[in-house]
Amino acid sequence: MEHIELGWDEFWAYLFRVRHRRSIPGIQHYDNLVVDFCIEVLGLVEGDEVLDIACGAGDHSVLLAKKGFNVSGFDLSASLIKSAEELASENNVPVNFFTGDMREINFVQRFKGAVLLSHSFGFFNHEENRKVLEGTYNALVEGGKLLLDLMNPYNMPKFSKSWTKLKGGYLLSEPHFLDAPAGVLRGRPATFVDTEKGQIILMNQDALSNNDIRMYTALEIQDLIEEVGFSKVELFGANKLPRMPYAASSERMVVVATR
Repeated sequence: MEHIELGWDEFWAYLFRVRHRRSIPGIQHYDNLVVDFCIEVLGLVEGDEVLDIACGAGDHSVLLAKKGFNVSGFDLSASLIKSAEELASENNVPVNFFTGDMREINFVQRFKGAVLLSHSFGFFNHEENRKVLEGTYNALVEGGKLLLDLMNPYNMPKFSKSWTKLKGGYLLSEPHFLDAPAGVLRGRPATFVDTEKGQIILMNQDALSNNDIRMYTALEIQDLIEEVGFSKVELFGANKLPRMPYAASSERMVVVATR
């Protein structure tokens, strides 16, 4: 088989965030639970403006729009934004989707709520991660809230090597590992065997750069958020209702901060 290397936006973003994600059993029910949780803890009411940061293929943005919120969603991947726009059109809801970098948020006091879901915070170094929070703070109105849905660093998922059958081939996912001294969850290269084209598709350096996530403890993330200017920080142990207190054994670490 021919071996080729492809980039994140060129191939892997759509494979992971659309083809693979939507093949997960029960994912639509899970997304509804997450959105209901966001609405309650952010104190949103119909008509409020909401910012979906790193929105991926728009699954949560569209659900929020269907519930009557004015949603803006952006992602670094143009291919995912195209999929998000198609999803919004299929569901007949208006969503302001655009391609953008979360380190360059330039809205000024516009949104009642902002969400960063699916452990999509921490892709950069510490100062760049801080820029994400600063931009979000500036984008919120007074009293507006930010929700970060993160992995719990004290109760990490059990990562393992796996094969997933998708239309047109098979995805090989290598396990992540925690680089404890650096505080970074290191991703491993993925491989897709395209049985239709007779190709083995590998990640190029651009795609590999999306694999590492800085893991913050509750104390670290709280300090960082308060340094940016947020006045109140709450922690929850799950991203669905009822609200669960955060503990070392919690399945998630959900951070809610108020401007």
